[in-house]
Amino acid sequence: MKFSSPKKQKGIATIIFVIMYPLFFSIFVFSVESTRYLQTHARLGDAVEMASLAVAANASKVESENKELAQKVTNVFVPDGKIEQSDIAIVRKSCDEIYGNDCGKPGVYDEEGLIFTEYKVVINADFDSWFPQNDYNLGYDEVQEMGSKAVARKYQGYTIDVAFVADFSGSMLDDWSGDDDDDEFANINTKYEGVIEVIKRVTERLESYNDSTEQEINGELLANKAAFVGYNMYPYNGFNFYSDVQYFNSSGTSSWRWWQNIPNIDYGSTVANPLGGTQTLISDRDPNDNSTFSTLALTDDFPTFRSIIDGFYPSHGTASYEGIISAAKIVNNGENVRKLIIVLSDGADWHPDYANDRRYPAYAALRLYNAGLCDNIISRLEQRQINGRNVEARIFIIGFGYDIDRNPGLQTCAGAENIQSANSYQDIYDTVLELISEEVGHLYYRHYDK
Repeated sequence: MKFSSPKKQKGIATIIFVIMYPLFFSIFVFSVESTRYLQTHARLGDAVEMASLAVAANASKVESENKELAQKVTNVFVPDGKIEQSDIAIVRKSCDEIYGNDCGKPGVYDEEGLIFTEYKVVINADFDSWFPQNDYNLGYDEVQEMGSKAVARKYQGYTIDVAFVADFSGSMLDDWSGDDDDDEFANINTKYEGVIEVIKRVTERLESYNDSTEQEINGELLANKAAFVGYNMYPYNGFNFYSDVQYFNSSGTSSWRWWQNIPNIDYGSTVANPLGGTQTLISDRDPNDNSTFSTLALTDDFPTFRSIIDGFYPSHGTASYEGIISAAKIVNNGENVRKLIIVLSDGADWHPDYANDRRYPAYAALRLYNAGLCDNIISRLEQRQINGRNVEARIFIIGFGYDIDRNPGLQTCAGAENIQSANSYQDIYDTVLELISEEVGHLYYRHYDK
């Protein structure tokens, strides 16, 4: 029996190794690259999901802005790709475009039928292989293309009709500054200036909501709207002071002498039908009243709205019920399903020391609120249906610069859960914005399936 020499065995082994090396290296390449590409594909899928949610949350109509955002998010998840904005496609569709007349109908695509805007993000990107195929080994192509898709929806809460009921009595000329006021509120000199600045900033936010959403039902474009009702002893419509409470033996016009009018209030009729009844015009004005303000109907023309309220000026006494009833009638005429009345006041109805004197607003306010005026306002508003949905209504009181416990009537009106003592204009702004913004929108993600 003959054996090969060690030298010959080494030679054969070397030949076998040389022959098998490309195969071994190809197996190594496929193992490494396949693992890498599987991980990269998974990361790309996660990246597109996050990108779709980010784009939906941003709710921009500008395609370049959405692509830039998607690119930034994706590059965080997939740092080894060559993801350019040209690799990204974003399709934005409104609820109407997807569901037509079924948009907004509860039960069709979700339980509540909330209106939404949908964003589909598609990314197809190139990735360089670490060990591309060549003449010596098998492998992936030099450039490997991978892609992923995801869809997210920005659901929009119901648009809102908000009425700002602002105390424009003489005490609003007093100074007041809060603990946390800076920026726009840093140089406010008087209470009424602070209230106007808060309202202006809130309408700027409402304006941005309207600009970034497309709420449409049955071809009708919906928008958040705001109204303004200033009051001292009465609101003012631009021509006359007026009163929305009901009076015995009313001729439709009364004197500015409030101490003669208040004893003739028909409390039963006013409380029973707060959204109906006749409006009484107040002739002339009290010689001590130097105010400048007027009631503004619901509008989404916020630049004009802000320009008008910028010129308002307070004076005279305080009768909060006049402002609240007027605001309730205004929001009742609006076409948004959510109704919010926000009362901004620095003091009790005039004059709290005369709450037992039937000639004074303090007496009238307590009697109206204790009889259920505000509860009836909410009840009447919520009896309406708009586009098949029940109206949601709320009255919220924000007191500042005084002890809110000194006005038990307003506490009775709104309820303890709907009243707040503010510590600063920033506090007022944050509270109002929270009231308006709640349920403005939430996100929904689903895997792309068609």
